Amino acid sequence: MYFKDIPGHTDLKAYVSKIVGENRVPHAILLVGGEGYGKLALALALAAYLQCTDRKDGDACGTCSNCKKTQQLIHPDIHFSFPVVTKGKLKRADTTSQHFLPEWRSFVLSKPYGDLNEWLQHIGATDKRANINVAECNQILKNLSLVTYEGGYKIQIVWYADLLGKEGNRILKLVEEPSDDTIIILISHNRNAILNTLRSRCQIISVPPVDDTALLEHINVQFDLSPEDKQELAFLSAGNIRKAYLLGHNTEMNYSEDLFEWLRTAYKGDPELIVTQVDAYAGQGRQELINFLEYGLHFLREYLLLLNSGDQNILKLTETEKEVALKMGKILDVNKTEGLKNLFETAIGYVHRNLSLKSLIMHITLEINAILRSEVDNLVT
Repeated sequence: MYFKDIPGHTDLKAYVSKIVGENRVPHAILLVGGEGYGKLALALALAAYLQCTDRKDGDACGTCSNCKKTQQLIHPDIHFSFPVVTKGKLKRADTTSQHFLPEWRSFVLSKPYGDLNEWLQHIGATDKRANINVAECNQILKNLSLVTYEGGYKIQIVWYADLLGKEGNRILKLVEEPSDDTIIILISHNRNAILNTLRSRCQIISVPPVDDTALLEHINVQFDLSPEDKQELAFLSAGNIRKAYLLGHNTEMNYSEDLFEWLRTAYKGDPELIVTQVDAYAGQGRQELINFLEYGLHFLREYLLLLNSGDQNILKLTETEKEVALKMGKILDVNKTEGLKNLFETAIGYVHRNLSLKSLIMHITLEINAILRSEVDNLVT
């Protein structure tokens, strides 16, 4: 992963390459930002840039021996720590990231913007709770006590450092008094989850969402969709590259019409139509339902903006979606829209639990009916 491979973050990438060029890289860095904003990708690009022997135009060359090893995640001076679970016959207290390195490499190379849930799916441990334990912290200390193999930096990347918990104190001295050739990069989506004693000794770099223009450019290269679907995907992803990849696997983005049809069916209250629609949505699976509900949240937020401003030009909606929004105007006022938004937010949390999808979708549909029934009958036509 190189800086050029990461969409957006132009100023941030320029800043990082600048401090490397000026030999001002902090020994401890905390990358903080939302899921899917590219924190791990940035850490990998920084590691590649630090180890590159022929840096060019603010990026790693991609051709030197160090770059080739870095790209394959096998550079001997770049170490990784990440949440793991028990493996094989090992006790959990003895299990570290070292035991999962082959799986880690295949995961990162295929999903550099993946999250913890996807990592657990990758190793077949979705029913287990991952963490970073004492043995892992001791391994970090060991990694950074070694002499460099390639004569450059010793780099330790800690993914989901939020899960260090109180064990973070074990590496505190290392952060306080590192050797000149040591760089520690902590990656977190919640800075407050990092011990204050550890956080205060890091340079915190906030990683923002990817801007819409850069994300759209990335989507144009990565996905074979219609121009309008690509624009809808960029808006819906809201700067989250991971979400763009998840949603981009849909060959057509028809969520706005699907949402309108769901509201129409819920309003009518016809049991036969509701059961048919519930069966159809449940058959698409849990992740697809989450995608759909998240789209509904996005649409409702933009629709509220339309109601409050009356200006279609400021909406992050495609022309087709704006047409659907105008149809909504016949039935949804601010209060009803707020009610639906709150319902969808709650529903997403329930979908993440191991509940029956059919029962859950039926419940949501009946709640939608309750919210809409006080309105005049405009969705039926």
